Amino acid sequence: MATTVEGVPGAAVEAPYPASTRSASASIAEIPTTVTRVSFSDKLFITVSQAGRLNHWCHVPLENSTSLDASSLGSAPDSEEGRPDSTLLPSSHLTATTVLGGTKPEFEILGQTLATTLASAVLMRAPEEKRMLVLGVGLERADTGEGFEDLIGLCLEVL
Repeated sequence: MATTVEGVPGAAVEAPYPASTRSASASIAEIPTTVTRVSFSDKLFITVSQAGRLNHWCHVPLENSTSLDASSLGSAPDSEEGRPDSTLLPSSHLTATTVLGGTKPEFEILGQTLATTLASAVLMRAPEEKRMLVLGVGLERADTGEGFEDLIGLCLEVL
């Protein structure tokens, strides 16, 4: 079944209904964590929740990133220049903006870092992606320590 989604006035886009959804759960720093991705026609919506929390929201526009080449997305190592491989770092051209929350700087930094890292991963997999990435984060504590890598891995499972 498909439905017509109104985007720009006068234009319509065919989109499947319901939206594609994927979830994964794991224990991150000994705290049960659930990550869910919903793919809408105009947004990639990801939530990262512990104990049902969602207290920080941010978004990363991907549309202006399509003109960049693969090396600017961090997919090419810089080993010949003596610099370390930056493939796991967020792309420097992506900017996460806090939409809701942001009253605690440590959660804002974590949310924006996670959002730009996930946006980089999306663009590495699909450089033509133009939808906006919206991320909702609700972690018990901002200091995930070594658990940050596990958190990224769990998020990548739903992309």
